Amino acid sequence: MTMRFSKIVFALVLILSLIQTQGCKHEPVIVLTAADSAICFERDILPIFVTNCAKSGCHDAVTAEEELILNSWQGIMAGGIKPGDPSDSEIFQEIKGKMGGPKYGNLNSEQKILIQKWIMLGAKNTTNCPTDCDSNQFKFSANIQPMIDKYCAGCHAYPNTSGSVDLSSHTSIASYAKNGTLLNSLTHPTNWMPKGGNKLSDCQIKQFEKWINAGAPND
Repeated sequence: MTMRFSKIVFALVLILSLIQTQGCKHEPVIVLTAADSAICFERDILPIFVTNCAKSGCHDAVTAEEELILNSWQGIMAGGIKPGDPSDSEIFQEIKGKMGGPKYGNLNSEQKILIQKWIMLGAKNTTNCPTDCDSNQFKFSANIQPMIDKYCAGCHAYPNTSGSVDLSSHTSIASYAKNGTLLNSLTHPTNWMPKGGNKLSDCQIKQFEKWINAGAPND
């Protein structure tokens, strides 16, 4: 066997090995823990759908793309949720694919896993769940940013800047906070944000108020 031929054979073996490896990749196995039993539909799952899916042009009450309105438990279940089986839940398979793209929202891996676990636990319509909100805690990184990500980013983070409102950075969030737009959008008596979702709790709004009154720092 010549040196050149040996190199060709080695290259072919390497390519076949890589192809086989790629073909054998599996998604990570999601294991439920005792803490996951606390997942609450109204508190943890519904806001993800409201801000990323139930918006203008997609699955809000006006557009109702594919005849789906994803701003309630009933509407989400109508999207093909099979309790206990994410792999056979049509809407979850959509979320894993195209709905993770910028056109459909900004779902991250943590949000997708949370929805997957909720389905594994039976996709229950749990409501009025307790929260650990403390109005005396209002740091941007620990308290404000997570709420922006949860309730606002699906509609107001690049490239989804509904109404030309971009809340993807502290600088932009602080500018809306200081001119009164942010707090007004959260406390408006009828057209509050998140649009189509539940109004933030008094405690959460108080966190925003205190952060704004402190000068909206990037802390």
